[in-house]
Amino acid sequence: MAQLRDSLRGTERIRRLGELTKITAVLPTLLADARAAVRAYTGKDRAASFAVLAEAYQVAATTLTAFGKEDAAYTALERSMAAAKQSDDPRLEIIGVSSLSWIFSKQGRVADAEHVAVRMAERIDPGFRSEPIDLSMWGILLLRGATAAVRGERPDTAEDLLSLAAAAAARVGVDRLDYATPFGPTNAGVAMVNAYVDMGKPDKALSHAKRIPQVSGLPPTWRARHFLDRALAHAEMRRDGAATRALLVAEQTAPEWMRYHATSRHLVAELRERELRRNSPIRDLAIRLEVEG
Repeated sequence: MAQLRDSLRGTERIRRLGELTKITAVLPTLLADARAAVRAYTGKDRAASFAVLAEAYQVAATTLTAFGKEDAAYTALERSMAAAKQSDDPRLEIIGVSSLSWIFSKQGRVADAEHVAVRMAERIDPGFRSEPIDLSMWGILLLRGATAAVRGERPDTAEDLLSLAAAAAARVGVDRLDYATPFGPTNAGVAMVNAYVDMGKPDKALSHAKRIPQVSGLPPTWRARHFLDRALAHAEMRRDGAATRALLVAEQTAPEWMRYHATSRHLVAELRERELRRNSPIRDLAIRLEVEG
């Protein structure tokens, strides 16, 4: 079991780095080993094996979503939730619902994405003296619900959920990483920036970004997404130089993630079309990302 858990933690680290190709190499072995452990063990070890299997399938779901395979990701998440029910960790269902909300958002099912996240948040409803991990789980769900509400053009609901998440983050007080998912003051802050970008308020997004003292503690893929949000805001305000610089930071932070991320590629293509010079940083970036056109 110790070796199996070490393998899971290593696979999760690779995912947070955004090394998607490497994930596809190591994940099948982890899944096979976890399934073998479930068959071989009994009692507490079998329940612990199901916990590893549930998390491994969650990694599979998020990786498939990154590749644009949302339907396959949904299947992987269904298997994750089934394994979680037979595990020794009740919090796995919570983080599974968070992943489900994200996948629903990627599928365009924003009402479902908001509903499942908010319903689970209401179900756990931590109190003032709750453990930090439970406040973190609650906050993660609120952020998922807020993202869905923004995309469903429900800005008032989104801002209410973001405010609750910010309060939870302030109560936690520090940036945490639970079940390979960050939450804390920094992540709540970058989520607000993302929401303002999606709301079409680039000036507010950039203003709020200045209030975040440091993002280096976030996992690389989260940091890259934040700099992509900054780039989107700058581009919306026709500050193409600043947008390009933010994109270059995102590429440096998580280069392989950038190559597969659709929004990154679309923005690079847009900025390249607006660039008049034959040789420029944005054109070089487009070549590295193999953006056609």
